[in-house]
Amino acid sequence: MARFVSLYTGGKDSHTATLIAMREFKAEPALLLIIVTPKEDSYLLHTVNVKWAHIHGHIMGIPTKLVEISGSDEEGEVLRELEKAVEQTNASMIVTGGIASMYQKRKFDSMARNLGVEHVSPLWGMDQERVLKLEVLEYGVGFMIVAAMAMGFTEEWVGKVIDDKDDVEQLLKLSRKYMFSPVGEGGEYESYVVYSPLFRCTRLIPVGRRVWFPSGWGLYVIQNVEKDTSSAECGGSASIYHNDPDHK
Repeated sequence: MARFVSLYTGGKDSHTATLIAMREFKAEPALLLIIVTPKEDSYLLHTVNVKWAHIHGHIMGIPTKLVEISGSDEEGEVLRELEKAVEQTNASMIVTGGIASMYQKRKFDSMARNLGVEHVSPLWGMDQERVLKLEVLEYGVGFMIVAAMAMGFTEEWVGKVIDDKDDVEQLLKLSRKYMFSPVGEGGEYESYVVYSPLFRCTRLIPVGRRVWFPSGWGLYVIQNVEKDTSSAECGGSASIYHNDPDHK
């Protein structure tokens, strides 16, 4: 069985890519590699609430490594972290969640070639409305909008959970009206996964504060995450999961 390193962010696209690699490609997740950069305007890496992504690995039972880079040589630092991860896990693939960014695709293709592994991006080139429906309605991934930057978003969208058909249709309608990417591929919005079939009957409840700026964009700053397994099939419990994103 092929083994892969997932360049993981906690967002819906990297999560769905990981899920597809496991289910459709029958590959084994060797590591979720979470890379934190101080560059808020990074074109290569996800930045919003990314430190909370490690919780997903714990729930899914997948080894997780969170590393912080300086950002002074972002591409080189990412390549070195991927190299270490591939060597440590004997992985033959790198999995990413890119959909339309040619910049990211070329960079990760090049890194994979340098490392002698395959770069797999299962969502690449797909119709973006189709991707959103696939993620939420077919694969059952629920996510919170943790940043909303595109014209058309109002304060109420910040912290909103997207997990059913009505939510998807509302988001699609807004993206069509204001002509932004329905999956947030251009940074129009950022996401944090709160539910997935891979979460083993667990729903996450991020607790934090909504910040809305007069210029018309906002963030949901996660300060704590609760774990809800209160449904009958989960054993009926609810608890605080982590209040420290650096907790291992």
